[in-house]
Amino acid sequence: MKVVYVVGLGPGDPQALTLRALSVLKSHRHIYVRTAKHPSLALLDKHRIPYKALDYFYRHGATFEETYRNIAFYVLNAALHFGKVVYAVPGSPLFAERTVELILQNAPLAGIKCRVLPSVSFLEAVSAELGLPREEKLQVVDALQEDKLLDYPEKHLLIMQVYNRQVASKVKLRLMALYPDEHPVQVIRRAGMTRGKRMRRVPLYELDRIPWIDHLTTVYVPPLAEYTMSDLLQVMRVLRSEDGCPWDKEQDHQSLKPYLLEEAYEVIGAINSGNMEELCEELGDLLLQVVFHSEIAAEEKIFSFYDVIAAVTKKLIRRHPHVFAGTIAKTSQEVLHNWQQIKKAEKKEQDSLFKLETYLPALLRAQKLQRQAASVGFDWPDITGAWEKLQEELIELKDAYKSGLAARIEEELGDLLFAVVNVARFLKVDAEQALSAAVEKFYRRLRFVEAQAQKEGTEMSAQTLSKLDEWWELAKKKEKN
Repeated sequence: MKVVYVVGLGPGDPQALTLRALSVLKSHRHIYVRTAKHPSLALLDKHRIPYKALDYFYRHGATFEETYRNIAFYVLNAALHFGKVVYAVPGSPLFAERTVELILQNAPLAGIKCRVLPSVSFLEAVSAELGLPREEKLQVVDALQEDKLLDYPEKHLLIMQVYNRQVASKVKLRLMALYPDEHPVQVIRRAGMTRGKRMRRVPLYELDRIPWIDHLTTVYVPPLAEYTMSDLLQVMRVLRSEDGCPWDKEQDHQSLKPYLLEEAYEVIGAINSGNMEELCEELGDLLLQVVFHSEIAAEEKIFSFYDVIAAVTKKLIRRHPHVFAGTIAKTSQEVLHNWQQIKKAEKKEQDSLFKLETYLPALLRAQKLQRQAASVGFDWPDITGAWEKLQEELIELKDAYKSGLAARIEEELGDLLFAVVNVARFLKVDAEQALSAAVEKFYRRLRFVEAQAQKEGTEMSAQTLSKLDEWWELAKKKEKN
């Protein structure tokens, strides 16, 4: 029988090595250790247990993943050759050990059995040193998995594998994308050991300035977020419960429609104002509407908030094959084309790629439909055609006006507005926002004219048109200044 015994060497103190692990190490000839840079190996030396360190692979691997893969296959090949081998790793073999994962994954394919001997991990040692909370509030992340460093701001974060100051620098820069520069972090080396242990608390921006960081270093990051998505969902469940808020309990999808629309427009208003504090608050109000609708659906056992998250996540991955699946899309136009084709494939039961979404305001509807048409090639080659169409519609509106037919005037005015939206699209201007800005500008100037009339002790209606025009021009001049 070909067997790999996977042994954990513990967090560093030789006394943390289990008796069973020591017995296995003593009774086998072919022993491999992932790295010789571990204090527990002193016990093997004391008992004159021969072993082969695999640090060679670190010096010749282009990436850590390549290094770990090479080590794993080296150990498996040794088992095929010698029959029984022992592979020893720092800490616990089942805790954040990529080489062990690869060995366990590939051993059955080679007809090799694996026997894992549990041991004390670095987690127990660090938790004891720092007095960290229970496991459900604690998250361990590998420093080399930078994409996961920002995923747990609500938890006590332990970052392992901070091998050196270069790795610490990468961790720092990644964390600073979310955590404040002054956020306190605690660095601990050789946790649980009597010799060489060091601890230091520093602001995040100084993380990579500590000179004694090495392969036995762990970084502790206290929680950043006061509340989490789970807290918000729990509050909503309480509000909707039997002992909750009478108003919240009465709401349903239909009654909440006005609030959803209102909150969306308030977000736009905050963006237009440039007030980031207001934007933060309004985004929270909009998120509340999503949570509210999701909770109502969950009560009716239709879907939950987590189904909403799953659906949009799957959609984003599915509709971005150029990011997640190797498809090539070098321009935003190519991305939009692919997006429309994927949508069409998703909705096979729908006989058309186009949809008239009557619930949207007219300008938004026009913009969206024109984008859809353009995505399949039904568009002017450049803005020249859009300009000419705008001039054509203006002439037709004038002719309709001369005819005096109200229905025809309304139709031609609609065509003109639709043509204006098309020109706006070519100019890369959002027609809805442009009109909104124009309305606000008109309002400001109108209020200025009103104020001028009030200064003279009259109302606007009492002034001549020429006087009102004079004040209007003055308002325009003041805005330009």
